[in-house]
Amino acid sequence: MPWYRYLGRYSTSELGARLWQCRLCWSITYSVFLLILAIESVILIPSAYNFKNNALQLMEQEATAAIHATLLGAPIPDTAEQWVKKLLMLQGRQSILGLAVLRADGSLLGRAGEVEFMRFDLKELLHGNARTLQRLPLDGAHYQVAWREEIRNGIYIFSLRLDSSRVNAELAAYVLRIAGLVALIVVVVTLGTMLVLYRSVLSPVLRLRASIVGAAGDPDHAEDYHLPVKAMGNPDELNEVFAAHNNMLSRVAESKRTDRLRAEEHARFLALHDSLTGLPNRNFFLEQLDRTLRNADEGQQDVYVLAINLVGFSAVNDALGQNIGDQVLRETAHRLNQSLTADQFLARLGNDEFALVNVGHAYALQAARRAEELISTLEKQLLLEEHEIRLRCRIGIAHAASDSVDAEMLLHDAQVALRRVGTDAAIRYQFFSPDMTLQAQERRVIEIELRRAFDLGHLQLHYQPKVSLKQMPVDKTVRACEALLRWHHAERGWISPGEFIPVAEECGLIAPLGIWVLRETCNQIRSWLDAGFAAPRVAINLAAQQFRDPEFPRTVRNVIEEAGINPELLEFEITESAAMGDPSLTMAVLAALRDIGVQFSIDDFGTGYSSLSYLCKFEFDTLKIDKSFVDDIGKNSNADAICDAIIRLGQSLGKILVAEGVETNNQADFLRRRRCDQAQGYLFAKPMPAAEIADRLALVSQSSAE
Repeated sequence: MPWYRYLGRYSTSELGARLWQCRLCWSITYSVFLLILAIESVILIPSAYNFKNNALQLMEQEATAAIHATLLGAPIPDTAEQWVKKLLMLQGRQSILGLAVLRADGSLLGRAGEVEFMRFDLKELLHGNARTLQRLPLDGAHYQVAWREEIRNGIYIFSLRLDSSRVNAELAAYVLRIAGLVALIVVVVTLGTMLVLYRSVLSPVLRLRASIVGAAGDPDHAEDYHLPVKAMGNPDELNEVFAAHNNMLSRVAESKRTDRLRAEEHARFLALHDSLTGLPNRNFFLEQLDRTLRNADEGQQDVYVLAINLVGFSAVNDALGQNIGDQVLRETAHRLNQSLTADQFLARLGNDEFALVNVGHAYALQAARRAEELISTLEKQLLLEEHEIRLRCRIGIAHAASDSVDAEMLLHDAQVALRRVGTDAAIRYQFFSPDMTLQAQERRVIEIELRRAFDLGHLQLHYQPKVSLKQMPVDKTVRACEALLRWHHAERGWISPGEFIPVAEECGLIAPLGIWVLRETCNQIRSWLDAGFAAPRVAINLAAQQFRDPEFPRTVRNVIEEAGINPELLEFEITESAAMGDPSLTMAVLAALRDIGVQFSIDDFGTGYSSLSYLCKFEFDTLKIDKSFVDDIGKNSNADAICDAIIRLGQSLGKILVAEGVETNNQADFLRRRRCDQAQGYLFAKPMPAAEIADRLALVSQSSAE
């Protein structure tokens, strides 16, 4: 396209704006401008020098002609006065400011105005070429010249002082004219260069730049920024660049589409799979289970869901670190995968829980055998980084008994059965029954109402006295008691602690309940002391979760200090299972609490671990004989022997022995004969409100006063 047609595509203002905004155009134009200016400057300097020399020569010629006409055209003066007269006639003519004449021997013939010979080389003038001319610049506006003349066989040396200001003015005017012309040429050439470059190079480059910037900002649609190759006219280097650029944009767009598809596929995989084990996750499992249920219904097949849980995994994670824990989960997934058949589907539901779907014409017995196979597979020893690990697993099994069961409900049933398995080594798997759902719903209702009762302050403490068995009749003076949490429901009446305490432990409410019991107990002891009573030592049951709280000893110290009571009036009862769960932590917590000054007792002794080595390590003050042994006293010789052994063990260790659940005189007599220290049970007193304990304390105070 001719350049003028190209320019015609834009209005003057549009073209000017495009050129004005083109930084590359300005850079090139500025470079061209400086280059042309440098070239013209190089040309102008010698031209100005020649102009000045020519002007000076012309001025010298005019002055010389005037001298010839005045001095040499008439008789040559003979005397100095005549020479001076003639010279005065020339002063002021042809820019002559002063002149002087010397003889060949250097004597002065005449002088007019200021002129000198001292800096001229007279010998060169006398003996050199007759045309030799010497110039002597004096200042910016004056200079002198000297030359030799031969007149009628005589040699004379002339010296002139000339006014060169006119030459300087003419030189300045000349330079200005040339500079203006140069500037015009520079502007014309620069603009022309800019237009030509813009048409031939810069405009394509700018379009290429716009295409690159646009494609970079929207790489997914890079092909939308292709440049029209055919519009460039005859093929040239830029046309080839445009073609290569378009090809690159096509590859970028294709690569982005591929990356997007790969990313979407990866995102879908991550959304449906567990990142650690690579197994399907809960969502994918439910999708697959839903399809399986539909297909099984059409094919009259049975569907069993097995929810699998690793018992003790959290302990491995805590003891050996998350890295080992992750390896355990990956190995578990690998073992489960290896045992899969074509009609089974496996997933990881979260943390240490997995689920497996078994499809086919199966019976409950076959599902039970499958559960036993999985248990055997998963409980094989693991050796990870020189650590020997043995895990136990539990399995809950649910069967799709009707076509109305959906995937979510079937999995829920399996997990409900899993939670009902328990920790008994003899029970490793459990089938779901509808009663489990009712029980779970009941526990959920209890949780909601228990939280509401706790928030509204509807819970209360009752206190069951402990009596001494060392004298007859039994001294029923309240010297020690146990604080027991009670809940009176507005509709259901008194709810057993055995019903709501496990719910509190499962839902995480047991810790705040424990702090509340601790604070209420300390405040109640303070109230009895303020009333002037001899306050009994009060025992509080501690949950295992409270032992896992490193801040618990500090909390106990703060509550005791707030209430202002003697720490020895407070006793903590700890079950064996809670104490032995983490022996090192138990010893640390007990040591911290022991420093505060509180007492300790092992509750339900004989029903948990009953580890004598731990019993030696832990500093307990009291052993409580579990009610299950006391109930069978006089009925079962084994129970008698166990109670007798526990009492002897406690006495040998110097511990206080307390029997709980004493309800008959026969039981009390047996314990007293074995020198059991204290007893607690309905035979002596039921748990009672704090006001009734205060009444008993008041009676003791009155008896002491009398």
